[in-house]
Amino acid sequence: MKVIVLLDQIQSGLGGKEKADTELGGKKLAMGAADTIDKDLKKQDSSVMATFFCGTQYYEENSEVVQGKITRMCQKMQPDVLLVGPTYDYADFAKMACEVGAAVQKDSDIPVVAMVAQEKNADIINQFKDQLNIVKMPKKGGTGLQDSIDHGIELCNKKVKKEDINEFVSQYCY
Repeated sequence: MKVIVLLDQIQSGLGGKEKADTELGGKKLAMGAADTIDKDLKKQDSSVMATFFCGTQYYEENSEVVQGKITRMCQKMQPDVLLVGPTYDYADFAKMACEVGAAVQKDSDIPVVAMVAQEKNADIINQFKDQLNIVKMPKKGGTGLQDSIDHGIELCNKKVKKEDINEFVSQYCY
């Protein structure tokens, strides 16, 4: 399974809130939080094929452009799945992840899985939970992070294999 991961500037390791104006970019490797996911994927003969990153302020000012570019990049690169997050409890990142995920899912045939913590993100989750599969995860520093990453990867696998996800979603997603 080939996965593209979308992260904000913080989770991709490009800086803190002061770097929120980081333009959309990508690298054909696992960056920041995607590296942890990549290590788990490699145990299953899968990998992160690329990490897309974007500062949350840059996204806010260019949301439609970013959504379109990510959708086109996904269509060109043909990952098996797009994983948006983990966003933890970062509200601006959760909004970007869910909006981009919904756009890619709507405008391409690439399945999308989101990973979002409920803390600070209840409104975003409620807005997108009927459009996207959003895996439950803890806030930054919360317990259960490895379980939520495992659930996110498992859901990616199920979507790629076109398995029935209803029971899984009812148990591990919002």
